[in-house]
Amino acid sequence: MNLNIFIPDARDRSAVDDYILPLIREAIEEGDFHYPYCIEKNQTDKAGIVYTYLFSTCVAQKTFAVALDAATSAPVGFESYLKSPFCDFFKTSPIYDGILTFVSKSYRNQGVASRLRRFLLEQGNFQSGDKFRFSVEKNNKAGYLSVDKLAKELNISMVETGVTYEGQLTHQLDI
Repeated sequence: MNLNIFIPDARDRSAVDDYILPLIREAIEEGDFHYPYCIEKNQTDKAGIVYTYLFSTCVAQKTFAVALDAATSAPVGFESYLKSPFCDFFKTSPIYDGILTFVSKSYRNQGVASRLRRFLLEQGNFQSGDKFRFSVEKNNKAGYLSVDKLAKELNISMVETGVTYEGQLTHQLDI
């Protein structure tokens, strides 16, 4: 499969409107924003807000890549990282959180996510020594294998640091 992968320019509104927002809508519709943001599948109209608060900084920092099908120019997926604001505040080495890797359903299991990650880590605004954190849902075997494979291919030292637990208070009197 031929892909056109690029890092969008923050000033290019057409890239946002034509490629990024449709992919965010699709990701919302598939439930990819339910965890950890509690955005429901029917809230695709919130794609602009999600872009503004989650991804616009990634685009500005050049830590966001989009993949298009080279034959049709249809948006296929994206990869995004966000530098922790504490790094600048405390003057520490950059730490990037993987925000979301998303690939449209009809393009999955074809290596798109790995190609996006490889492209962004090689072409993005990253330096040797930068640290990365990824969260992969417990039953997302494909996501886990993709991150593991890429870490080996790019010689990234990855350490599994633990498990994230999420819960909900059911009744205040039971605290």
